Amino acid sequence: MIQANLKYTILYGRLSQEDERDGESNSIQNQRLMLEKYATDNGFENILFLSDDGYSGTNFNRPAWKELMNLVENNEVATIIVKGMSRLGRDYLLVGQYTEMIFPSCGVRFIAVSNNVDSLYGDNDFTPFVNLFNDFYAKDTSRKIRSVVKSKAERGERVATRAPYGYKKDENNPKSKIVPDEDVTPIVQRIFSLCVEGKGPTQIANQLNKEQVYSPGYYYYIKTGIILTNVDVTRPYAWSSACIADILENEVYLGHTINLQYTTLSYKNKKRIERPKSEHLRFENTHEPLITKEIWDIVQDIREHKKRRTNMEEQDMFSGLVRCIDCGEVMTLHRAHTIAAVKNNFMCSTYRKRGKEKCSSHYLREIHLAAIVLDDLLRVTHFARQQEALFIQYINRKNNAETRREIERLQRELVLMRRRHTELSTLFKRLYEDNVLGKVTNEQFRMLSGDYNAEQKSLKESIPQTAERIEELQTSISNVTRFIDKVKRYTEINELSGELLNVFIEKIEVGERAERYSRTAEQEIVIHYRDIGVVGAFAEEAEKIAEQQQRQTA
Repeated sequence: MIQANLKYTILYGRLSQEDERDGESNSIQNQRLMLEKYATDNGFENILFLSDDGYSGTNFNRPAWKELMNLVENNEVATIIVKGMSRLGRDYLLVGQYTEMIFPSCGVRFIAVSNNVDSLYGDNDFTPFVNLFNDFYAKDTSRKIRSVVKSKAERGERVATRAPYGYKKDENNPKSKIVPDEDVTPIVQRIFSLCVEGKGPTQIANQLNKEQVYSPGYYYYIKTGIILTNVDVTRPYAWSSACIADILENEVYLGHTINLQYTTLSYKNKKRIERPKSEHLRFENTHEPLITKEIWDIVQDIREHKKRRTNMEEQDMFSGLVRCIDCGEVMTLHRAHTIAAVKNNFMCSTYRKRGKEKCSSHYLREIHLAAIVLDDLLRVTHFARQQEALFIQYINRKNNAETRREIERLQRELVLMRRRHTELSTLFKRLYEDNVLGKVTNEQFRMLSGDYNAEQKSLKESIPQTAERIEELQTSISNVTRFIDKVKRYTEINELSGELLNVFIEKIEVGERAERYSRTAEQEIVIHYRDIGVVGAFAEEAEKIAEQQQRQTA
C-alpha cells in the first residue's frame, strides 16, 4: 500500500500512571514497537510516532494528541493507528465522536489493532461496546485510586504528587517524605517575616517581583522541566497576592500535614475543588518546619485582621492593632498627602461610619500613640530583662487569676449551651409527634420548628468556638517564657516598627477622653501584650512580691 507523501501515517501511543501497574506490555516503547511492525507489515509509509506518557484516558488535553489533531485539521493525516481503543481514550462519548464523526469528516482512516477496528472496512458493531467498557474501566480505576488515596491520607501519609514550595521530596523516601529545599527555604521564611513587619500579600508579591525572585511555578519548571497549568514560563517573576496568601495560610510550613483538602468533580472532570474543613485530616509534626509557632501565630492574627489598602507610600504600622475600647471596632488612621504627618490621627470606625449616636470619636494623634506605646514597651521589656524571675512570678500570678476566672465563665456557658442543644433535640422530637397526632397545627409546627432549628444551628457554631477559646486560654497561662525569649532577641529598641508591634503587641484599646473635645483631658489606653496580656504597675507589684519573699525567707 502506497500513500501520498504529503500525508502522515500517525502511530499514536498513550500510557497513564494506572496503566504502568499492568506491566511492560502497555509501555510506550512496547506500543511503538508493535505499531511500527504493524505499519511495516501492512505497507504504510511516511510514518510519524506520537505519544503521551502519564496522561489519563479521560483527559484529551494531552500535548501529543493536540499536535495530532492540529495535523488532522490541516489535512496532513491519512491514517491513525493505535494499539487498542483504550489508548485513544476512555471517555466513550468523546472516543465515539472522534472515530464516528471527526475522523470520517476529515478523511482519516482509523485503526485499532488489538480490537480489529479499521474504518476502511466499515463500522464495527462492537466498537461502541468496547468504548463503553473502557469508560467503565476508567471509572472503576478512579474509584479504586480514590480509595487507596483516602486510606493513605487517613494514615497520615502524604498524598500530594508535588512537594510544596520550600520543600523537596526526600531522596530516601520520595513518595511520602519531604525535606526543606535549601534553595528556596529562605524565601518562604522571608515572606513570613515581611508579613510580620506589616506588609500585605500584594506588597510582598510586588517586592519579590521587583527583586526578581523566581515564582513557585517557574522554579518548579526549571527544576523538573514540567510546565504546570496556568504557569507562563515567559514571566519567571510572576508572584501574585493569591500565591503569597496561600503560603502564609499553609500549615505545611509548621511541619504539619493536612490531607484531603481538595478533590475533583469526577473521574472525567479534573477541576480541583476545596473540601469543607470538617473533612480535612490534620497530622502534626510530620516533617521539619520552616517557621516557628510564634511567627505562625502572629501571621495568622495579622491575616485575620487583613490590612486596609492605602494610597500612602508606607503601610500604617498600627494597622489592625488599635481598637475602640467602647464598641470594640477598629480605629482607622486618617492621613493624607495634604496634611502634616504630625496631624495624622486615629478615630473610631463606628463613629466615622454611623455617627455619634452609635459611638464617639476617641480621637488620638498617631505620634502621641506611638510615643505612649514605645515608652510602655521599653518599660515592660526593661523589667522583663533586668528582673526576669520577679517578672515571671508577677505575670503568672496575674494571668492565672484572670485566666482562671475567664475559663470558669466560659466553661459554665459551654455546659449551658450543650444542655440546651440536647433539650432542643428532645423538643423537636416531641413537636413532631404532637404534629402527627394533631395536637399541633402545621402552621405552629413550621413556626416552632424554624425557631428551634435556627437556635440549634447557632449553638452548633458557638459550642466549638467556645471550646476552642477555653483551650487557648488554658495553653496561654505559661506563655510568659515565650515573651522573655522575644525580649532577649530584641535587645535594642530605639523606635517603633511594624515588626516590633506585631511581635510584642496583640491589640491596643483606646478610650474616650474624660472631657470631650479637650486635647489635655486624660484618655485611657490599654496595651495588650502577646503571651502575657495587660501589664499594670509592675514596679509596685514587684516590690510587693520581693517583700513577700523576704518575709518568707525570714
